[in-house]
Amino acid sequence: MSVELILKKKGSNVYTVRPEHSLAETATLLAVKKVGVAVVCDSKGHVVGVVSERDIVKALADYGRGALDMPARNIMSSPPVTCTLSDSVKEILEVMTHRRMRHLPVIEDGDLVGIVSIGDAVGFRLQQTQEEVGVLRDFAVIR
Repeated sequence: MSVELILKKKGSNVYTVRPEHSLAETATLLAVKKVGVAVVCDSKGHVVGVVSERDIVKALADYGRGALDMPARNIMSSPPVTCTLSDSVKEILEVMTHRRMRHLPVIEDGDLVGIVSIGDAVGFRLQQTQEEVGVLRDFAVIR
């Protein structure tokens, strides 16, 4: 099962900011859209990083209120760890777990086409497992 199937179910909506946007603007976007991460894209639309709620909290702890005026480029995780539509759910779960990440931008042919959260991946895997159990139960009843 691939990332593409997750995006077909959840959609490909992604919220982005520019490297020069302030941390305050980025935090406002996350709060208004009720998401945990914004993808940072340059003027050509190329993904250059991500800013997560965790990055914002760390910046506030390190720099105090002044962090709110800092540009996203100063606190973003870069280079971003990404995945592709053809990556398996198992692969991205391993990356997220190993790297302690909650979100992966999905890049295809150099373009940002979506974002996958660990919740999306775990939910998809859980549904897949429940379907497999159902098939096995049906098979056991038939025999």
